[in-house]
Amino acid sequence: MQLDLVRSLFAIFVVIVSLLRLMSDHEYFRLTAMKKIWGRTRGLLFHFLVNVVLPLLAALYFLCRSITSHGLLSPLSPPF
Repeated sequence: MQLDLVRSLFAIFVVIVSLLRLMSDHEYFRLTAMKKIWGRTRGLLFHFLVNVVLPLLAALYFLCRSITSHGLLSPLSPPF
């Protein structure tokens, strides 16, 4: 359970850092390279999907997995 919780917290951290970098005035070299290769719109979209959406989905997955493995959402079972 703790490992899944740590993974979800790390994925949330990655999402926050990526969003801050994406919304920053200073553009980072990876984003600039993506925009040069695929164009502005597709480069921003690809950067957003890879660096924000995928870690957010991983965070949700690991958070739900950690909650269910702890027994908070599991069905009622006999106490033995």
